[in-house]
Amino acid sequence: MIRPTTIKVSTSTRDALRQLADRDGLTLDAQLNRLIRRERRRLMGAQLASAPPDADDVTVLNASANDVADASR
Repeated sequence: MIRPTTIKVSTSTRDALRQLADRDGLTLDAQLNRLIRRERRRLMGAQLASAPPDADDVTVLNASANDVADASR
């Protein structure tokens, strides 16, 4: 069960969140969760992109690419 709480945001932030939620057919809570998840994924992607792949990573990526290529034949 969701325990409601109050957060203080400007009316423009509230209205922008409501607009996004309405556009996507979501509640404010669901839209906020979606935005949080996207931001976490963006941060993880940035961290991954900043580190060059090591030899094991390259092996896994090549094997995956080969599997995809084989599946498409």
